[in-house]
Amino acid sequence: MMNNTKDETNVHRTLIVDAPAEFVWAALSDPKLTHLSLAWSLKGELQRGKTFQWLVRDEAGVGEVAAEGTVLTLFPKERLRYFHYDLRSRLPDEPAIFTTVDLHLIQEAEDRTRLELWQGDFEGLPHAARRAREAGRQWTERLVGVKRVAEELSRSEAA
Repeated sequence: MMNNTKDETNVHRTLIVDAPAEFVWAALSDPKLTHLSLAWSLKGELQRGKTFQWLVRDEAGVGEVAAEGTVLTLFPKERLRYFHYDLRSRLPDEPAIFTTVDLHLIQEAEDRTRLELWQGDFEGLPHAARRAREAGRQWTERLVGVKRVAEELSRSEAA
């Protein structure tokens, strides 16, 4: 079997959420919810061409910028694609270092959404495969949070 380095340097995740796309979108993009779903607080507005930040909070509740993004594509309740720069990487803040995150919501039924995530390409970065594995692990944890928050929102709306 051949080793495909492209697969090693990209992150692919698919998640089925038992909630309409509007609730999945809220869990991904509402600054009041992202700290619950993604464990990162969104600072700034998601608008095409605009820059935003992801903040992590320490035990004292103080926010520190962990990553920055620039929105490339934005279709509310459907797709968010952005350049991603992880400040914790200690790599220079330049376009060659940025990865792209693509979140695509596909309404499969009235109360079911498929969330597809792709992040890449880490190829060309130092320790590319390791960085992609770590990003994949983090996304798995975050997407579980998105599912939990979106499904809770959906249930509370139905009640």
